[in-house]
Amino acid sequence: MNVLDLGCGPNKQSGAFGVDVHPFAGVDLVHDLNVLPWPLENDAYDRVIASHVIEHVDDPVAFLREAHRVAKNGAMIEIATPHFSNRSAYADPTHQRTFSVRAFDFFTGSEPRPLHKPAVASHWLFQHRFIFDRLPDAPGFARVSRRLTFSRLFQAVGIAWLANRFVDFYEFYLAWMCPARDIEIALRVVKE
Repeated sequence: MNVLDLGCGPNKQSGAFGVDVHPFAGVDLVHDLNVLPWPLENDAYDRVIASHVIEHVDDPVAFLREAHRVAKNGAMIEIATPHFSNRSAYADPTHQRTFSVRAFDFFTGSEPRPLHKPAVASHWLFQHRFIFDRLPDAPGFARVSRRLTFSRLFQAVGIAWLANRFVDFYEFYLAWMCPARDIEIALRVVKE
């Protein structure tokens, strides 16, 4: 299995081909992921790891387009990035942006599960409605899994379960009071 570890830093996944902008020990290719196209072959990897790198790139759409290009059809793309409610998302001055769980739905065309309809349709709690159409010219992915990670305290009191079960409710109404740590998402590459 060919594994690509993007932005691997000094902690490259064992057996992977590591790419990083800095020449850490173990990095196989020193390359700025903002410089496109990446000097990697098309359809070469069965698994692509992007742990805490997408928040550093200038253009996440172009980043995912390149990851799609170098991955084989059916390959897994595994992304970890700070959730927008994580204070560390803002503490690092090299972070270009923050992400919501729903940001990745624009690459899959996934629609959120509708909230229970209230008796009064205009109730303030249920006014937020979204339909996620795939971005035009976006690479094709199918979502395999996603989850928000939390501190032990928020896991123990059930916030992690609630947030992962009711993502929209959590992000709209609880995220700033009970911040998540990271978004972990796995996408399957779909090529026609």
